[in-house]
Amino acid sequence: MARHRVPAKDLAGLLGISKNAVSNLRNSEVMPRIDGKRLEELCVGVSKLSKIGEVVTPYDLLEYVPQELNLPGDE
Repeated sequence: MARHRVPAKDLAGLLGISKNAVSNLRNSEVMPRIDGKRLEELCVGVSKLSKIGEVVTPYDLLEYVPQELNLPGDE
């Protein structure tokens, strides 16, 4: 949202959700459960409101930070 200069209140208004819901999504440390429809709505909403005119994909909204896993057989 920051790169596209989209205010949370504008996105919230477009999607019909509260500004707090958008803020919670943006500031979450752990990925909340979002179904495919809501993820698409977020992408379309940011794309429509974008000040830089780029299409937003789910990959633009998500960041994967690998954690060290202790798998069976690891020592």
